[in-house]
Amino acid sequence: MAMFAPKCHNPFMKWSPYLLLLIFALGACPTPVEEEDIPWPPPEWEYTPLPSEGEQLYVQYCAFCHGDEGEGYIADNANALANTQFLEVATDEFIKDGIRYGRPGTPMSAWGVDYGGPLVDDHIDTIVEYIRTLNPNVPAQEVHELEITGDAEAGAEVFATHCAACHGADGSGNTAMSLNNPFFLNQASDGFIQYSILHGRPGTVMPAYEGALFEHEIDNLVALIRSWDDDQEPEPLPAFNPDLSDNLINEGGESADFSADLIEDRFVPAAAVNSATENGESLVILDARPHSDYLAGHISGAIALPFYLIETNIDLLPKDKWIITYCGCPHAISGQALDKLKENGFDKVAVLNEGFYYWERFPYPVSRGRDRYESAAEEDSSE
Repeated sequence: MAMFAPKCHNPFMKWSPYLLLLIFALGACPTPVEEEDIPWPPPEWEYTPLPSEGEQLYVQYCAFCHGDEGEGYIADNANALANTQFLEVATDEFIKDGIRYGRPGTPMSAWGVDYGGPLVDDHIDTIVEYIRTLNPNVPAQEVHELEITGDAEAGAEVFATHCAACHGADGSGNTAMSLNNPFFLNQASDGFIQYSILHGRPGTVMPAYEGALFEHEIDNLVALIRSWDDDQEPEPLPAFNPDLSDNLINEGGESADFSADLIEDRFVPAAAVNSATENGESLVILDARPHSDYLAGHISGAIALPFYLIETNIDLLPKDKWIITYCGCPHAISGQALDKLKENGFDKVAVLNEGFYYWERFPYPVSRGRDRYESAAEEDSSE
């Protein structure tokens, strides 16, 4: 006959481990907060929303020239995107096309992915939506169906007097935007141009000419600016995947040293860089602009590495050689590139002080297309 121990009915024996645990827990409780220690009224809680995708993209690709608030003129006299008079006549498509195609030959790069930039159409749409929030509820001016007739020859005289100092004698830009840029003229209606002359851009250096010029003089200016339109259409870029492991100019030469040439511990003069390349000194010149700008024209021997791709290609760059970054603005994009390099432990880095367009005008050696990457281009086309 099997023998079993009697069942235990002692409640203390059954629950004692839990009682002990409770005792220890109560012993660990902090001293109760006294009523007078509780702040009253409680501090207000401030909700800080996360930045939208449009804001993030704007900050990454636009703000360093156009300003965090769209105020403009941060770098190279970039226009004020949040200006009321601009937003009144700039359609969404006008702004999107400006981002997508850029203004070739100026510091405004093409950011569309089909034109050498990083942005797909959805990205561009969200950026434009965000730009509208910088100055909301601006009413659109219905001016785009206007067809302005005027005398371009007479307009040239008015332009020379009132516009050339800022926009350049031939409209190619000086301290203000390029008016003869084919992509701008392809996107801007006669009404856009007329309205911009009449009302200017208050808060910027662009004055309003309503009342300062006769109506026919403004029409003549529109006719002149429109006469510069050559109907040039943007064309998508073929695939371009440069080999960044081949990055040195004058490989095998004595290493360039710009320590004595540095300005504010950040910039180096174009003359010093050109002298180093002519003397056979070894260095890297890094074009930090989107690929469309590089292919249109770049410093001879430079590598094509847009600032937004540096992080993913950092291991291909040498730390024992000087790296000179450049862009067109002349410090914004190249400065972004330099900061990325410094964050990753590169000490021998500097920004080309005067930028690409000074280098090109001087003139120092400039190349077009894929000269450094011809073999890679041939391989791409054969695949």
